[in-house]
Amino acid sequence: MRREGGTARMHYSTQRPNVSGGAAREGDWMAFLHRHLKPFVSTSSLLSLARIAGAAAGFATQVLLARTLHASALGLFYSVTSLAAVMGMVAALGYPSIASRFVSRYREKGRAGLLAAFIAYVRTTVTRSAVLATSVVIAFAVFWPGLELDARIATGAAAFAIPAIAAIELNGSLASSFRRFALAYLPDTCIRPFVLLAALLILVALGATLTAPLTAGLFAIIIIGLAVVQYLLLSRTVPGAEIPETEVPPRYLRIWRREGPPLVLVALYTSFFADVDILLVTPLLTSADTAIIGICLKMALLVGFAVQVAHQVSVPDLADAHARKEHGHIDTIALKAIGFPLAATLGAMLVVALWGETILSLFGPDFTGAKVPLLILIGCQLVRALFGPNVALLSVIGAQRQNALLAVTALVVLVLTNLALVPPLGVVGAALAVAVATLVWLSACAVVLSRVSGLRTDALHVMSRALRERG
Repeated sequence: MRREGGTARMHYSTQRPNVSGGAAREGDWMAFLHRHLKPFVSTSSLLSLARIAGAAAGFATQVLLARTLHASALGLFYSVTSLAAVMGMVAALGYPSIASRFVSRYREKGRAGLLAAFIAYVRTTVTRSAVLATSVVIAFAVFWPGLELDARIATGAAAFAIPAIAAIELNGSLASSFRRFALAYLPDTCIRPFVLLAALLILVALGATLTAPLTAGLFAIIIIGLAVVQYLLLSRTVPGAEIPETEVPPRYLRIWRREGPPLVLVALYTSFFADVDILLVTPLLTSADTAIIGICLKMALLVGFAVQVAHQVSVPDLADAHARKEHGHIDTIALKAIGFPLAATLGAMLVVALWGETILSLFGPDFTGAKVPLLILIGCQLVRALFGPNVALLSVIGAQRQNALLAVTALVVLVLTNLALVPPLGVVGAALAVAVATLVWLSACAVVLSRVSGLRTDALHVMSRALRERG
C-alpha cells in the first residue's frame, strides 16, 4: 500500500510540474505532523491508551455483572476467578519473571539452540504444572464437603482457565522479550475486558439469565481463546526446540529450576494483589460481602493506575541518574513522579467522599454502604503516591533480593491482618488489612532503600529539599 501510494505521488509530480511546490508543501506538512505526533503515537503511549480503554471496559463489566447477578453470585464469581488467576500464576512457577533475562542473555551470546531449549523447557514445565493445578481445583470442586452446587460448577468451570492464565503470563513475558509488545500486553489488559463485556451484553440481549457458573464458564472460554491466539501469533517469532531436554547440560536445568519458583510470591503480591486478597477474604466473609470488597478493590486499583504509570515512566530516568550517581537529579525525578499521582488520588478521595454513595449505587443497592471501605482502599493508593517510586528504585539499584523479601513479608502481613480484622469488622476490616499491609510494605521499602543507597523518594523528603533549594 505504501509503495503504491508513493508511486502515485511520484507519477503525479512528474506529469504536473506546475504543482510541485504544493507537493513540497504537502511533504513539509507530513514531516511536521510526523515530528510532532510521534511522541503521542509511540508504542508505549498506544499500549497505555489501550490499557486505559481496557480498564474502562472492565469497569463497565463490573457494573453490568453487579446489576445482573445477585451480590452473593457476584461474590462467588469473584472468588472462583481469583482462585483461577492465583493458581495460574503459581502454575507459571515464576518463569515469566525470569524469561526476559535468559532470553536476552542467550540472544546476545548467539546461543540459539540454548535459547530454544530454555523456551521449550519452561513451556513444558509450566504446562505440566498447570494441568496439575487444574486437576487439584477440579478435585476440590467435586469432593470438598459443604459446597453448594453453584459453587462446585463455578469452581470447576473457572479451573479450566488455569492453564490459559499460566500460558498468557509466560508467553506474554516471552513476547515482551522479543519486542512483540502488543502480544505481551493487549490480550489480558485490553482485549479480554472488551470481549467479556461484549459476550455478556449479547447474553443479556438474548434474555439469558446470568449466573455465577455461566459467567465463570464464559470467562474461562475467553481466556482459553486468547491464550491460543497469542501462542499461534507468537510462534512466528519464538524459536522451536533445537535441543531435547535430555541433552540440555544439567547445570542449565539447575539454574532455570532455581531462579523461577522463589519469585512466585513476589509476582502474586505485586501483580495479582486484588485476586490474592479476594481469595484470602472468601472464607472469612459472606459471598455478598466478598462482592463488595471485590468492587472496592477494583475501583481503587483503577485509581492506582495513575500511580503505577507515573512510577513506571520514571524508571528509565531513575536508572540513568543512578548510573551517573546524580542523587540530586533522582530527587527531581521522584518529585515529578509524585505530583500527578498525588493530585489524582487526592481528587479521587474527594470525589468518593462527596459522591461515593451515588457512584456505588451504579452497582446496585447492595453496594451503596461501601463508601468507607472504598475510601480506605483509595487512601492506600494515596499512600503509594506519597512514598514515591521507592519500589521501582529498589529494582534500579539492584536490590532485587531485598525487594522480594519485602513483598513476601507484606503478603504475610496481609494474611495475618485479614485473619485478625475481617471476622470482627467485616468489609471494613478487609479494607483495613490492605491498608496495614500496604503501609508496612512501603515503609519497609523506604527504610531498605535508604540503608542500601542513602536515597529517599517520599514526598516529605523531595518536597522539603525542593523548597530548600528554591529558598
